[in-house]
Amino acid sequence: MKIERWPRASMALHWTSAAVLVGLVTAGFVMTNLPADGSGRLLVARLHALGGGALVALTLMRLAGRRRGPVTSPVASRRHNGVIQTVHVMLYVAIFAVAGAGVVTGVQGAWWKYLSGETHEAPKLELLVARQSHEALVYVLLAFVMVHVAGVMLQQVRRGGALERMLPFFEERPRGLD
Repeated sequence: MKIERWPRASMALHWTSAAVLVGLVTAGFVMTNLPADGSGRLLVARLHALGGGALVALTLMRLAGRRRGPVTSPVASRRHNGVIQTVHVMLYVAIFAVAGAGVVTGVQGAWWKYLSGETHEAPKLELLVARQSHEALVYVLLAFVMVHVAGVMLQQVRRGGALERMLPFFEERPRGLD
């Protein structure tokens, strides 16, 4: 059976986004445990802010690619494809919600002054509703990522082909050449 693969550009955007997301979550949790007046926290905070902007840009590029039309055929029943579509939409919504809450947190907490070096100590953001929302939304996003990964694994076990469609190093080889 021939497996219809995603274009390499889509694969690159997908896996780059995944790597940036892992970096952002890690940086976010590490950053909060660093001294407020330390240079390490400032570095991680700047990387976190840049990474957040990069993830939004990557997500916009992915959405622009999807608007051009479906690039692969449906992999399951109509209902199952509806669930797949819903999970993808919720991933995108969660990414934009996390980014929005991060921006609001930065504005309300004068985070931009800290990132630019205008102040030398990280503002206390813990009591801001936007900061609490930002963190809660990160957990929501991670839950949707887990649902996405679980769905891919379930598809792979049930029917196969899920990994071959999205992993760039899985190339279809002609049978009988082993």
